[in-house]
Amino acid sequence: MIMWLRRSFVLLALATAACKDKVPGGDATLDDTGTVGKNSAVEVMASDKSYTLVLPAGWDGLVRTDTLSAAERGTARPGAFNVVYLPSDTSIIPQTLLVVAVYDSAAWVAVKADGGPPPGDSLMAKNGRVYVLGMPQSNPFTPGSVDALKFDSLAIKPADKAMLIRVP
Repeated sequence: MIMWLRRSFVLLALATAACKDKVPGGDATLDDTGTVGKNSAVEVMASDKSYTLVLPAGWDGLVRTDTLSAAERGTARPGAFNVVYLPSDTSIIPQTLLVVAVYDSAAWVAVKADGGPPPGDSLMAKNGRVYVLGMPQSNPFTPGSVDALKFDSLAIKPADKAMLIRVP
């Protein structure tokens, strides 16, 4: 249980490094804070170039994409992303909306064998890697608030999960 809690905290912790990459194949960019701009889907390539994260168009201006440090990602490979919702109430700290992490197949087997629920759902396995999506178990905002409603509206539907990741 302790290992599961630690893994979940690590993967859902707010990342500190902002992603400032030009979006491959498009004219949209992430600004200096990593906030998504423009009213179109935004693609962000992982630092190890093993996959591209595709954020929905409706998320523009509402989220920031951070990378996870080695300590935060645990046994996941470099290139993990923390997508953080930016509340309209600026007195509230941004909250994790989803985390995408990639594990080597053997590392993923070990994570699942630790007991307790894994840190996310396996979206796909390809080339000896497992692509995992972690989402919060509940809405962190006051029920009925503007931010609670917006946070819920950004939730990824099960059928759309696999479209978040593109593997070459």
